[in-house]
Amino acid sequence: MRLRGSVRGRVGAIQGWLERRVDSKLGRLSLDWFRAYFAASQNSGSAAALYMFLSVAPTMLALVGVLGAAGADTTAFADRLVAHLHLTGETAHVVKETFGSASSNALAASLAAVVGFLIWGLGIGQIYQDVYARAWKIQVRTLSDQWRFTVWFFAVSGLLGLGIASSGQLKAAGWAALIPLWLAGSLAFWLWTPSYLLHRQIGLRQLFPGALLATIVIGGASATSPLFLGGWLKADAKYFGSFGVVLALLSWAFILVTLSMVCAIFSPVWSEWRAAERRRPAELASAASRPAADQAGP
Repeated sequence: MRLRGSVRGRVGAIQGWLERRVDSKLGRLSLDWFRAYFAASQNSGSAAALYMFLSVAPTMLALVGVLGAAGADTTAFADRLVAHLHLTGETAHVVKETFGSASSNALAASLAAVVGFLIWGLGIGQIYQDVYARAWKIQVRTLSDQWRFTVWFFAVSGLLGLGIASSGQLKAAGWAALIPLWLAGSLAFWLWTPSYLLHRQIGLRQLFPGALLATIVIGGASATSPLFLGGWLKADAKYFGSFGVVLALLSWAFILVTLSMVCAIFSPVWSEWRAAERRRPAELASAASRPAADQAGP
């Protein structure tokens, strides 16, 4: 009995601690954000990550291959991956064999890009549009949206391809030039994406908190990825070869896509939370002024 009472006391203490943390500005914001993410995402991250890997990646490699035909480095993607993650030895060789040959064959990569776009590419923009629309509680779907999904798809693929193809020049320019360029480009992209997919029904000022958060979170994840992704790739390449490398990168893509959707939910949550916090003092004062019997209910 004494042990059971002790356990109940600890559980009660933990429950009380959680309730106190939730009953704060940060706690209420976190709880609202958590609920809104699961209501709006509906497990869309896994589908979006798979679609991107099967459509954006081939399109990006095709762009690198086309640039290679014009004299650019055809192994830019593999070289950038090896350099960024500090890969060496057999792992670096497997990565170059997996992606270097694909980017150097412009025709094969272009065919794969066309197939990937037709089957999976259009679905990515639709997934993100659905997430944004559910988060903002608006209706935006029209027949012309297929064109919007097409433009968004090629904008994403083009930006990634150009970024990889010019990674050597950007790195040579140094961090002083690279960081501001990344911040400006990323912030512009995450402002444009929801505004464009939602038919500009939401103003840029309202979208700014989520865009800023996505810029910081995804930029930070990418910058710190050498600390863990390199070891992850080495382990998978050791046991599974090229398949392990692709699987590890697919898992990393899922993490980044999920982070982007978590950030996408933040703007409407932030807006609603600020409005609720402004109303909260008046609501608390109104509740305190009611008779005790009215508060207790029937």
